[in-house]
Amino acid sequence: MGNATGVVEAAIMSYYFTQKELACRHCGQGLMDADFLAALDILREVYGSPIILNSGYRCPMHNMEVSKTGPRGPHTTGRAVDVLVYGAEAHRLIELALRWNFTGVGVSQRGPHDQRFVHLDTLSDAPGQPRPWVWSY
Repeated sequence: MGNATGVVEAAIMSYYFTQKELACRHCGQGLMDADFLAALDILREVYGSPIILNSGYRCPMHNMEVSKTGPRGPHTTGRAVDVLVYGAEAHRLIELALRWNFTGVGVSQRGPHDQRFVHLDTLSDAPGQPRPWVWSY
């Protein structure tokens, strides 16, 4: 069941990802954009291996606690995820994401390997949120 904005409960629309994987760790909401989930499922299919998510949807309160983007960051839109991946696999995932029209790519590849990630989103170009865009953490 969606609403006028295309936001739906994650488990309803994703073939590869469970509601628990996509839900906010603070409140448990799994509000994800249906088009984003379709793109994420296609990316998982062409990647050919499991994609392990570190973060999916974040409610505004949780996003304020964990991100500099505040209550309106990419994760609060239901159109962003952080994928636990590093090295050559991170490079391969980014390459595929760009081919499949992901517009935001954030790269965090420092520290322990099990904490390295790549942020992916499908946000549109907007003031204060230029897209396409690549950044590092």
